[in-house]
Amino acid sequence: MTAKPTPPQHDPREGARRTLAALVIIIASLTVGSMIFMVREGGRRIPEGRPVLAVLPFLASTPASHRYAGFGEGLAAYFSRVDPRELGVLGPASTADRFDPDGDPIEAGRRVEADVVLAGREISRASALVLVAELFRVDSGALLWRREFVVEDAETLRAAQTRIGTEVTEALNLPR
Repeated sequence: MTAKPTPPQHDPREGARRTLAALVIIIASLTVGSMIFMVREGGRRIPEGRPVLAVLPFLASTPASHRYAGFGEGLAAYFSRVDPRELGVLGPASTADRFDPDGDPIEAGRRVEADVVLAGREISRASALVLVAELFRVDSGALLWRREFVVEDAETLRAAQTRIGTEVTEALNLPR
């Protein structure tokens, strides 16, 4: 009678060694890939001379009104779609602490070190609410763009936000 061959013994440490080797290979690959990416993208840094747009909080005619809550943030998000190497954008969350609602928007732009400032305020005119949006160069104080929008309801407010984004994009000659 012939003896049955004994099955090979399974070493439980062998599986752990294979897993460890696979993890080391994966980590090394990710490290090398990250380094290659950094070297390739390093030449595309954000340039020093790029303009910075500060979108200030938009102000209602009555301080208790929240009509423009999120309005400036929406505009900042719109302008943030531009390549950051072409335009830096500071939204209302970044500018609010350095912005005096009764102060000069150009001075607020200086405080946040912006090149261009977009400001908006609501005024009452003949029983209508009018949103006045203005774009200024900070260094010279020059008015680059200005537009007034009658604000009747949420729909006209959204339309004004879209027009402001589009027209300021044109005024700054930004890519669409």
